[in-house]
Amino acid sequence: MSGEQPIGMQMGGGGKGVGLLDGKVALVTGGGTGIGKGIARMFAAEGAKVVVAARRQEPLEQTCRHAPEAISWAQMDLTSPEDRARTLQIVLDRHGRLDVLVSNAGAQLWKSFDETTEDEIDTIYTTNLAATARLIKQALPLLEATKGNIVVISSTAGRYTVVPSQNLSVYGASKAGLNQLTRSLAPELGVKGVRINAVAPGLTRGEYSGESIDLEADEATREWIRSVTPLGRIGEPEDIAQSVVWLASDRAAWVTGQVIDASGGWQIAAG
Repeated sequence: MSGEQPIGMQMGGGGKGVGLLDGKVALVTGGGTGIGKGIARMFAAEGAKVVVAARRQEPLEQTCRHAPEAISWAQMDLTSPEDRARTLQIVLDRHGRLDVLVSNAGAQLWKSFDETTEDEIDTIYTTNLAATARLIKQALPLLEATKGNIVVISSTAGRYTVVPSQNLSVYGASKAGLNQLTRSLAPELGVKGVRINAVAPGLTRGEYSGESIDLEADEATREWIRSVTPLGRIGEPEDIAQSVVWLASDRAAWVTGQVIDASGGWQIAAG
């Protein structure tokens, strides 16, 4: 499977007939690359109108080219209150509503704790936890109006002590915070008619390229991941997107406060 496959050929909606997300408007943060890009494409294939938001314009434009009639972009730094407010207003101006917030944007860190700087700790917790909570708070009035829902992209590193744990301590703790935020918010938001769930990916192609792990270049790492993954392969963005689509759809109308692993069972063997 590749991130460049025609998504519409894989889904039940397939861009024809009734899609799982027909009529819904979604904001997908971190939508220019990796998991966010895969989610945006699959949402469009299932009938949603999607605004993708991230800091870099070029990857956002590339995402939009896959479905220009359904996907548009807004430049946003997740940590900026002004950017968050402006992006939400863009969604309203273009589509008049917000049904689904997919909070995917975040900072990654695969580094031993004793080598991690104070600035890196601040960046990881501010971006992954504080800024995400602030975005949810800002988006909540729009989601209340539509009885919409939120899907947070977490990580198996926030649920299990995976191998090598010493390289994921700070990052994993930030994602564990997102998991607890999801569970804690579910009863508060439920009375407002808003659902919130999280998806916890394992290592996924496209997410670490250019970071401290390059899955495309590092054959030994690829083989190690396969060896500790019961389903025997590395995850693709589309694998994560399938779970997100379901949680965002009305088929999951009775599901809230859940953290769902989408990892090929990686944590079972490695955790």
